[in-house]
Amino acid sequence: MTTIFPVEKQCAHCGRHSEHIVIGSTNTFGSPDLDTRPPEMMRSTIPHWVQRCPHCGYCNSDLDHLLPTAGQVMSSEAYRDQLVERTLPTLANSFLCLSIILAAQGEFTRAGWSSLHAAWVCDDERAAQGALHCRQRAASLFQEALASGQMIARQADASDALLVDVLRRSLQFPLALSLCEDGLRKHSDEIIKGVLTFQKLLIQRQDSGCYTVAQALGNA
Repeated sequence: MTTIFPVEKQCAHCGRHSEHIVIGSTNTFGSPDLDTRPPEMMRSTIPHWVQRCPHCGYCNSDLDHLLPTAGQVMSSEAYRDQLVERTLPTLANSFLCLSIILAAQGEFTRAGWSSLHAAWVCDDERAAQGALHCRQRAASLFQEALASGQMIARQADASDALLVDVLRRSLQFPLALSLCEDGLRKHSDEIIKGVLTFQKLLIQRQDSGCYTVAQALGNA
């Protein structure tokens, strides 16, 4: 089961207090999506993965901690516009604002994940164009992370499999296919190869849908 509880937080940016829900514990049952989104019950905890100060608009996974570039970034037009973007769910905007701060300080992996989390929010809200935008941003940030020597997953083969899925679901089929075929040539892990083989079939069909690891491996 999932346990959550309210906590009063002091914003590290403006110093004012607000109440937020934090996760005490959770669990999962079933297979994750190909982009690693967990199954329930953890799946439903996403509203509590990012906190937004209702006073100044600072966004972080923990408002008690001030990210180095926050002050400068929060005064930018891009951040202020993203905070109130009407075409996206409020929670997605919070994740994207966090992504903007993280990218500004060169943390491209974390920025990419925050953008991907925004895409998951848009999926749940059936905001298809928003999900597409968020995944395109996530793909770009993940590519920048890899180019700068940052890992986007714990292992290189898992990083390739994740990026292939984000590219496929953001309709970047040629790039996804190229990376997929390269991964099939260089990786020996049977699970990764199974996932990439499944991805290749989806890409060839130009299928941008959501699938689980179990479906990819024929276990669902």
